[in-house]
Amino acid sequence: MKILVLLLWATSASAADEVELTSGTVIEGKVQDLGDSIKVVKSNGSAVYPKSMVRKITPKKTVEEIYDEKSRELKEDDLEGRLKLARWCLEKKLPKEAVLEFRKVIALHPDHEEARAGAGFQKVNGKWLTEDEANEAKGLVKHKGRWMTPEQRDLDLALEEQKELDKALQAEVSRQIGNLKSSDEKKRQDAVAALAKIDDKHKSKAFIVAIPSPNRETRKFLYEELGRMKEVAALRPLVRRSLWDEDETLRPVAFRAVQDIGHPDSALLFIPFLAEESISARIRCVDAIAIFKDLRVAPALLQALENNIDLTRSYERDGEQMTALTGRTVLMPDGSSVTLPRVVKIKPADPLDKNSRTKLQHEKQAIISTLAAIPGQNFGDEIAKWRAWIERKKA
Repeated sequence: MKILVLLLWATSASAADEVELTSGTVIEGKVQDLGDSIKVVKSNGSAVYPKSMVRKITPKKTVEEIYDEKSRELKEDDLEGRLKLARWCLEKKLPKEAVLEFRKVIALHPDHEEARAGAGFQKVNGKWLTEDEANEAKGLVKHKGRWMTPEQRDLDLALEEQKELDKALQAEVSRQIGNLKSSDEKKRQDAVAALAKIDDKHKSKAFIVAIPSPNRETRKFLYEELGRMKEVAALRPLVRRSLWDEDETLRPVAFRAVQDIGHPDSALLFIPFLAEESISARIRCVDAIAIFKDLRVAPALLQALENNIDLTRSYERDGEQMTALTGRTVLMPDGSSVTLPRVVKIKPADPLDKNSRTKLQHEKQAIISTLAAIPGQNFGDEIAKWRAWIERKKA
């Protein structure tokens, strides 16, 4: 390595050096000597290079150093020189130095418009005012480091106060939900009474979050309340709970809440559950869909019927246990898709296992009954007729 390069390792860290790598790449930044390597510090970060990768380092002055030299070369009363230097500072993105030079121009020419504007002054009613003075003259107030009207400040303060109130109410709602789990009957009653006094808009979010509570009575309370509140955001978890709550007696409570909310797309939210592996869960899903008589679920029900027939035939033909996995898909109104089951062999079935066959028959009856309730006619298990009817409805 050249002696010149070795001498340059100790270059001042304040200088913006030009580093040429052996690859030919040129990097600009402040160089720091780390012994066997160098660190090149730039405005957007730094990088370390082994000295073996460096061909040469050329010291360069920083823009601040160049400014200092230019400023020292000028006389204090050189108005044009100071004005040009201020403009140069703006070009080189040295705002503080630019203001300093503009102020030197103002000292020589108090009414110099360019210098006044460059230093942040504004002319109001014939007087040059600082930005703060000008804003105060306009009736503005400073709030959180920004100038605004008193009305904007008051609104911001009111919103902050409301946020704090909302936060306190959310904490109180969460606390009272916790009290619903108490073994103390009076404490539970007090919690219900306290929650009744709080506006619904402050409770809905916390109620939805608490739906998975392990406490049965808490879940029952939440289902009933969310239904009463007609909280649309609770629909999806309530639909799931109406089919899968661990306490079977609470499933109807969750379903009543879904009905009470009364959203026109409620039936569509049940479609994904037609793909459950549990036949019993699929039957519960079909029974729930039947309540809504929504034409839009007919294609999904038809595919569920096809799947049921495929599974039943497989039992009869092979005597093998089947399970519902992947296959047909249904496009949801929101653009998402749901994969419905197809037949996949898993393991030999117990020849005495009649439970699954019976459930499949129940599922088939439920699907046909639900399909029939939509058009008011029944094509039984004749898939082609159902499909033709659905196509006519689409047209």
